[in-house]
Amino acid sequence: MTVSRLLAVTAELGAPRIFERSVKLSAGRVAADRGLISMDKRALYPGPRGTLAETCAALGCPDSGALDPYLRQAQSVHFGADGDIGKCYLEFAPPQAPLPNLVFLALKWRGSDVRLNHYTSIADQPHREKQRLIDALVPDGPIRAATHACLQLARDGDPDEEAVVLHVTDCRSARVSVDISVADAKVTLAVAAHILGPLFKAFELDPSGFLDAKPNDRLGHVAVGKDGAGAMFAAIYHGARLL
Repeated sequence: MTVSRLLAVTAELGAPRIFERSVKLSAGRVAADRGLISMDKRALYPGPRGTLAETCAALGCPDSGALDPYLRQAQSVHFGADGDIGKCYLEFAPPQAPLPNLVFLALKWRGSDVRLNHYTSIADQPHREKQRLIDALVPDGPIRAATHACLQLARDGDPDEEAVVLHVTDCRSARVSVDISVADAKVTLAVAAHILGPLFKAFELDPSGFLDAKPNDRLGHVAVGKDGAGAMFAAIYHGARLL
């Protein structure tokens, strides 16, 4: 599912949208046709369950029913495009979260394969515990070093010096990752090049095309982890803007 399709389908809801692009890095490959649309849940009114199902179907989802029991508790909804993968996230405020510290419940699909991912906040845990999670998920080397640099950037930029970190797990596979928000640091891709450049090179990729294309885009968050087959990946989200 392409970003252009994502934009066209969500435009039909006629509500304010935030759009953020991203790139995904894997061994020797950059996937750039990726994007995320964020909306208040009221964008689905007056019939949120039906509208959610119709929107997901238009984005290629064979069945979004797994999200239905949690829709009432959600405050925001997000739709994503990632090549042949489509995504829909429900976001919860802490008092309404269906599980402790659950921030996002994500439905992701590729063809007929539909899976749920849990995005659990560890923001309140000590900094050392966040470092330990990175060490547990990311093998020693330049990818781990870049991930720790992102964590430090997030901590330095946060008003409370508590990095906002999510632990991401797949309910049906070994896919696991850590997602680090660096939005509060308010740095551009150009300013963060000392972190992002080595991250690209760790995947044997040239960072210049990405860093030179939109150097003034604000860096949003960085995810690093292993896919269902155990291969390392990283995703860089940037340039969030109101449509």
